[in-house]
Formats: sequence, C-alpha cells, structure tokens
Amino acid sequence: MANETGGFGFRSVYTLGSTPATQGLSEYPIKSAPGKGLFQNNPCSKQGAGDTGYLQDAANATMDDGITGGYQWANNAANILPMTGVFNGAFYIDGTTSKPTWGNSVASGQTFGTDYNTGSSDGIGFVNDNPMQEYVVKADAAAAISIMVPDLTYNVEDGATAGTTHEGTSQSKLDIGSSAAAGAGQAAFMIVRVANDPLNSDNSVLNSNLIVRFAPGSIMSVKY
Repeated sequence: MANETGGFGFRSVYTLGSTPATQGLSEYPIKSAPGKGLFQNNPCSKQGAGDTGYLQDAANATMDDGITGGYQWANNAANILPMTGVFNGAFYIDGTTSKPTWGNSVASGQTFGTDYNTGSSDGIGFVNDNPMQEYVVKADAAAAISIMVPDLTYNVEDGATAGTTHEGTSQSKLDIGSSAAAGAGQAAFMIVRVANDPLNSDNSVLNSNLIVRFAPGSIMSVKY
C-alpha cells in the first residue's frame, strides 16, 4: 500500500530510550504582529536579530529575524540561535476583539492586546523543548536506512507549505535531498529510525513516516 501523502510537521511521540513522553510544554514570548505565521508542529527558534529573543517559526526559508531557515537552516550561520523546540500552540489577547484566544497557530500580522492580568502585550507560545523528545515526521523523498546515521542531519522542507491557516497546523515534511548537503551536524534533525506505521513505512519511496530528534548542538537546551 502506498504511503499517505499529506505532511503534518513534527508530532511528538516518544522520548529517547523509549521512556514515556510527558508532552510537557514551556512558555516563550511571541511579539505582536509576527511577520511570518507560527504553526503547530513546526520547529521554532528565538529571533537572533530584530525582535531579539521572541519566538519565530523556523520552517520559513527566511525567518522573521531575516536569517535563513527552512531547509537551509544551519547552526553555524551568522547570528543564528539554536532551535527552541517544536511549537504546539499559543495564547494571546486578540488585538481586534480583546478576547483571550487559544489557538494552534498565530497568523502572520496577528496583533495582540494587553493582558490586564499581567500588563503584557506579548503572546505566549507553548513549545516542546525537551532535547530527548522524538518526533514522527513525513519524508519528502525516499529515505534509505544508510542515511539514518548520527553524522547526517536534515532540516524541515522550505516553508512555502509551512502550515494551513484553516486548522493552524503544519504541513511540513523532512527535507531529505538538500538537507544532507548542509554538512554533518549543521542541520537541525537526525533520523532515528522508520516509524512503526504499516500504512506509511515504505521508505523506498517518498512520504514514509520517520522518527527523528533534534541533532546534538541544534537545540537551545543543550547548545550552551
């Protein structure tokens, strides 16, 4: 049976060593009116320029801070900050309706009002930042067992299909072809194994489901 085709980003599944995944989330600030939308299950990072320290979606070819992201992200690029984790949703005060809002995503240009409980006009992004977290993601090309080794690393594909504004969820896949050229240890993710999913386990063709984790040195919690 052919693999299913639709991308869904990076869904948390297990933690390294097959220990139970708690799915715990940490809170990070989002600046009002982000230039690019943030979508659930996309990798995210802090901005290294512009609104420095604020959360941004890292699946875009050019991120909010003007630095290259998506399939060209490299942890040795100028002003690059390591990945924060995988974005899982947000809370903010809608700048138009003044209503408290929970959502899978934050749309490009979405303005925030002031939260009178805190006095802040920032949004809150919920991020899985566990460096031991494993994710299931769909490959955009065939993924031979021979490429599932620690010295090869891969990125999310270009953010042209970063997410759907209707559901607020990612449509991204793992970029197999161009990411390997980024150099050993320079891209964000390493492939652990093929996912145990009978409907999506044919890794000889595109769209198989793979288990990945952040590569050592690419995620904030173990970078410094």
